[in-house]
Amino acid sequence: MGKDIISWMRKNSRVFRHAGYFLSYTKKRDSMLLVGPFAASLAPFYRSIGFNGLLYSFDASSSYERSLMYTDITEVKEINGDYSIISAPLYIQGLGVRELTRFLFDCYDALEEGGLLYISFPDAIAPSLQDKTLVDSFYSEEKIYMKYYTLIDILQSSESVGFKIASIEMDDVDFHDRLISLALLKNNAEPM
Repeated sequence: MGKDIISWMRKNSRVFRHAGYFLSYTKKRDSMLLVGPFAASLAPFYRSIGFNGLLYSFDASSSYERSLMYTDITEVKEINGDYSIISAPLYIQGLGVRELTRFLFDCYDALEEGGLLYISFPDAIAPSLQDKTLVDSFYSEEKIYMKYYTLIDILQSSESVGFKIASIEMDDVDFHDRLISLALLKNNAEPM
């Protein structure tokens, strides 16, 4: 799976154009948690745009993604700690509703005051009552379990946890109708 992700990221690099932009929404840059294989693979990008804080990785999925990461990245077994930024691009669609709720609460608890959560996900065309379903992967030949969320689903969930919306970006993409990128701030921190 790892080589498929890297190959797909190279072909679809425009999908991640907001991944660095979100850094402008917070002054806090002491530590970043990279969640999922896409975030782990973006570690060199974050370093190249000036993130000099400590990097941690959670759920990089395979030894291939972990082997791509810099040696100064520490792998963690769960989302806890005290991070300035949590980056989870193309991660939440792999979570069921209960897992998503737990993930958002864990991220909120693990962020410093004024910290930022960056997520991106394929937008659902319509709300779905189903949990995860087996679908063709957009980045490989495999079938994977996914839950398509609407923008409203994620906005309501993140606001109920306590996040404040700093930015919403939408992109038309080849592999899905629309990709949503959100920058969410913990508590009442003002966007920069």
